[in-house]
Parts: sequence; C-alpha cells; structure tokens
Amino acid sequence: MAEIKFKCSECDFSFIDKNLIFYINSNLEDLESILNSSSADLELIETILNKESSDEMTKSLISGFLYENYCPHCKKLIRTYVPEANELFNQDEIKKILTKEISKNSFDENTFKILFFDFKKTLYRDRRNILENNNCPNCNNEMSLVISEKTPCPECGASLKEEF
Repeated sequence: MAEIKFKCSECDFSFIDKNLIFYINSNLEDLESILNSSSADLELIETILNKESSDEMTKSLISGFLYENYCPHCKKLIRTYVPEANELFNQDEIKKILTKEISKNSFDENTFKILFFDFKKTLYRDRRNILENNNCPNCNNEMSLVISEKTPCPECGASLKEEF
C-alpha cells in the first residue's frame, strides 16, 4: 500500500502515514526458549505492508500493526504496536517479548506503547474509536493514534488535507 502524506491547512505540520506492520523473526523452535531468549535470537522487523511482508507476518510468532503518531502535548512521535491475537502467547508474554525487542532499537520507553485488541473480533467503527481515543505514554494526555482528514492537526487544531 502507498504512503499517505497529510499537511495542515494552517501551520507547517505534515505527517506521512506509512501503513506499517511489525513481526518477530526467530530461529528458535520452542516457546520456552523464545520467552527466555537472548537478544540475538529474535529480530523485530518493522516494514510497510505489502504482499511479501504480509506473508512474513503470517508466518511469524508475533505480529501486528504499527501506528506512528505525533503527541501535540509533549511534541513527540509515539509508536503504538497492536499485536494480533495469538494462541501461542498470552498478553503478558507478548508485552514482555515486544518490549525487549523494541528496547533493543533504543527507542525511549516513553515514546512507544503496546495496545491489545482483537482486530478480527472488533468492528471497523469500534477499531477506529479505539485508535482515536488513547493516551500518550509519555505525558498521559489524550491523543489519537491515527492521523487522517477526519482528525484535526495535532499542532494547531486546523484541518488536515491529504497531499498527492
């Protein structure tokens, strides 16, 4: 899928929605080894959603969607990982594995969050509501995890327009 660029009609704010996914690559065979693995045994892949990455995502042990957004209160880029439902690991195990892998990439702990909800069992309008009504992990103020023409500019509140 293509990137979508949004630009504010009033200020200099612009944002590129890259349509990102993530998945964990592992050369380990058993689940206990994965839970207690060293950093070298797992690899967090973050990439644009396309046919090849979708196939890799499907084969991986943990995968999901990655939303990047900007918090207007603390002025930071926030990355939100939304893992797909998983029969191999519970939410605490997924959070432990993901946090360790995200931290390897030296992201500030306050600039990412992990959000759980089942995409397959959640209606589109409810998904949208979940993504639009969140709190920033850094400053705990309300922020949307998605940017679109329906959301106001996070900098000044004016309307956003899609740029081609």
